[in-house]
Amino acid sequence: MNILISYDWLKEYVELKESPETFAARVSLSGPGIERLYPQGALLDKVVVGQINEIKPHPNAEKLRLATVNAGKKFTLVCGGSNLEVNQWVAVALVGAKVRWHGEGELIELAPAEIRGVKSEGMICGANEIGLFDAFPHAEREILDLGKAIPEAKWKPGMPLAQALGLSSDTVMDIEVTSNRPDAMSLVGLAREASAILSRPFLWKPAPKIRISPAAAAKSNFKIDVKDKKLCPRFTAVKIEGVSAGPSPWWMKRRLLSAGIRPINALVDITNYVMLELSEPMHVYDAEKLEGDRLVIRTAKPGESIQALDGKTYPLDESVLVVADVAKPVAVAGVMGGEITGVTSGTTSVVFEAATFDPVSVRRTARALNLYSDAQLRFEKGLSIEAPIYALARAVELCLELCGGSVSSFVQDSSKEKYVPKKERIRFDEISALMGVPVAKKQASDILTRLGFNVHSAGRVLTASVPWWRDHDIESGRDLVEEIARVFGYGQIPARFPPGLAHQPPSQMITWEERLKTLAVGAGLTEVYSYSFTSADLQRKAGFDPDRMLRVQNELSSDFVYMRTSLLPSLLQIVSENQERFHQQELFEIAHVYFHSEKTDLPDERSQFSAVYCGYDDGWKRAKGFAEHLFQEFGIRHVEWRRLEDDLFWHPGRTAQAFVNGFLLATVGELHPRIAEAFKFEGKVALIDSPLREIAALATTKKTYEPIPPFPEAKRDLAFTVNREIDVQQLTAAMKKMEPTLRQVDWFDTYKGEGIPADKKSVAFHLTFGSPDRTLETREVDASLEKMRALLKDQFGAMIRV
Repeated sequence: MNILISYDWLKEYVELKESPETFAARVSLSGPGIERLYPQGALLDKVVVGQINEIKPHPNAEKLRLATVNAGKKFTLVCGGSNLEVNQWVAVALVGAKVRWHGEGELIELAPAEIRGVKSEGMICGANEIGLFDAFPHAEREILDLGKAIPEAKWKPGMPLAQALGLSSDTVMDIEVTSNRPDAMSLVGLAREASAILSRPFLWKPAPKIRISPAAAAKSNFKIDVKDKKLCPRFTAVKIEGVSAGPSPWWMKRRLLSAGIRPINALVDITNYVMLELSEPMHVYDAEKLEGDRLVIRTAKPGESIQALDGKTYPLDESVLVVADVAKPVAVAGVMGGEITGVTSGTTSVVFEAATFDPVSVRRTARALNLYSDAQLRFEKGLSIEAPIYALARAVELCLELCGGSVSSFVQDSSKEKYVPKKERIRFDEISALMGVPVAKKQASDILTRLGFNVHSAGRVLTASVPWWRDHDIESGRDLVEEIARVFGYGQIPARFPPGLAHQPPSQMITWEERLKTLAVGAGLTEVYSYSFTSADLQRKAGFDPDRMLRVQNELSSDFVYMRTSLLPSLLQIVSENQERFHQQELFEIAHVYFHSEKTDLPDERSQFSAVYCGYDDGWKRAKGFAEHLFQEFGIRHVEWRRLEDDLFWHPGRTAQAFVNGFLLATVGELHPRIAEAFKFEGKVALIDSPLREIAALATTKKTYEPIPPFPEAKRDLAFTVNREIDVQQLTAAMKKMEPTLRQVDWFDTYKGEGIPADKKSVAFHLTFGSPDRTLETREVDASLEKMRALLKDQFGAMIRV
């Protein structure tokens, strides 16, 4: 699972001085992989803060106005925004800035312009024109009113907008976190990782314990009732009254947006903020909409349904765990809350919930309902029963800070037993043996301590208490070795071949596959990887019969039911999906295809090479040219090309097959129009399909050379008309056989049209004559040419053109 993390936000929990690039390079070697960095504010270059000083009507346009704006210096800008006001703080794009006109289309660079006779050197922007619509949603024609959007901010004319919004110094990291580490899907979890890997102070502190006043405690009636503790090992909740559900402050909105989450209101934003911070999903209910002042965690009753926060109604069965009040379900446990009890701008009393649910139950429910969420993605990976109480305390802390109110109930907690951490043991000599390098006892203990383990060593044995946030991940002493090794640094472990294993050179097929990949990339093709599993729909779309394919017994979905017998359908699907963005595509794939085996129960696996050329009028020529280049580079000679006219996948008039001694080496041609229409291709599509088993059997690395002829060659051109069905290859082979002094025949033109009978075509060749022992005289060459003309006329009915 990939998550987006703000580097500035991360620095609140761990002391960091490195640049984002240095941090990413170092942490990726020992922890979650940081795949991309996105500097924030890059698209706001030359966009500044401005204040409107004066507004006048445009002299030549009723719907336009002239605004005098102080943006470091004064500008007169033409603007059509309907909400312009004097003293308003706005975003001003100067000349050279890049904007999307009305939030649509491609980015355009602003240049000085004359609009209805008035010169304007810049524009006052709407949020959608500078990529900030998610942060500041507004009507299509309205400009961004910064003062209303962020009332707490202090603006200065001419200040870069990226700096004013706190974006210029931040970088968002795209981080891949493996499914066994849900703790690392959070800011605090990543801070722990960074602290251990970089040996930097860990700065995060838990939120203070939730407290209730004696007066509120005396009136507290809110309760929870967990009916199924197997599916809900822990459930915590607390009630807060007197809250105000206004918009979140900009610092919270900015952090949510950096993680790809759209702000809604302060109460909902707090739950998302805590989830990002601690990797513990939460939910907030409007307490006044809960019947009975109680939450009941139970399985659904027959006939129950729920309208979820996505606006859809889902029928529930008895396998679905729900959170309910005394009358109805109010949330699908671990997946999504209900619309009826959702908080709104008028909410004044809330219940915050933080819980732990059975991961298998959450996964099954999400699939059964086809309902997915950020919370479900985390719950189904397994969260610790200790996480909810920390998250609940943090949510209450933020609520009291941002929304006001007071705690009006005791913290309801279904867990009555004290948490006992797991303990794992391993010998110090086993750590060194498994890592392959000697590791000092102190170093091993120090690494685990930095990762949050409580370490005790007695003699030759290391004992570690597993921190609660890793209790679903660490299962044995050998997992401790993995933790030590990754922080120690895999790069510091010497590369040694395991004893007892003999080095095996790569197989001949793998060698040829690698050579072919190099050849294809060098010819400008891009390699793709697709699944070996395929769907019946895709195969039928490409004209293949799925009933003749191997079927997977335990398919993951309807898209992965059959084992493919050709790479071509997958390639066509890839090209089809990308043709709107990339009109011209040259792709190839080398992979196995699978057939029924008559000898064993196992599939007959064969290595295949396929390529596609899309968006080229001469795609067929490119494809055949690459095939011939492949044969030449692999030392395959005496290739015979034959037409292919009776295949429903290939174009009947533009397809040929290459053979050597009767073995098929490649099929090259254009896609059949019927298949092209099924995939909605906009232009011609040419393909290559080649079985690598036959290629490898004939390929050789040996090169043969012929000396340059010592005597000059004679060149002639020959053009004639023949019947249309006669192939150029037939003519070339016949001419070479006719005349021993003919060294080379190069076809260079075929013409059909005016001046040529309808059943004929004109073909033209460059001919090269030569002798290894002397210079041919002109009369000899002319005599050979005349002989060839006569034989071509006799054998093919060729009419020589002068």
